[in-house]
Amino acid sequence: MILLLALGLGMYVLTLAVQMAPVAVLIHIATKRHPGSLLRPSYRANLILLQLLAALLLLAHLVNIGLWAVLLCLCGEFAGFEAAYYHSAVNYSSLGYGDIVMSTRWRLLGPLEAIDGIVMFGISTALIFALLMRLIERRIKAKGQETDWMSQPSGDRK
Repeated sequence: MILLLALGLGMYVLTLAVQMAPVAVLIHIATKRHPGSLLRPSYRANLILLQLLAALLLLAHLVNIGLWAVLLCLCGEFAGFEAAYYHSAVNYSSLGYGDIVMSTRWRLLGPLEAIDGIVMFGISTALIFALLMRLIERRIKAKGQETDWMSQPSGDRK
């Protein structure tokens, strides 16, 4: 049981690192490559940033499922990667079909993977929400500046 918990913890740390990669990419794109994209609130730029984050997070989830599938293959639970990936996707997403059941020796990995998936989906939701809130705040701030500028007498505008 200690081995299984250690494997689960190791996978959790690994999948957390994979899940944070899209955040690093998004921060790089938003601040280094296009710093004005967050400062100039346009619907198109906001939509592109949100879609990019969602796509990167989905990719991270698919990679995480693959990492768990590799572990299941290494443990000898599955002969082929396809069956392991399917089983991993069912566990990671907490779908729980139950059509494939692991052996008694390794079955604790299933719930550990489900816990990992729940946490990673929660992180993804929080990241999308945080970006959305930041974009809304910037839009409101920009609208306030436009209103302040428009309310000034024409001679005072700069």
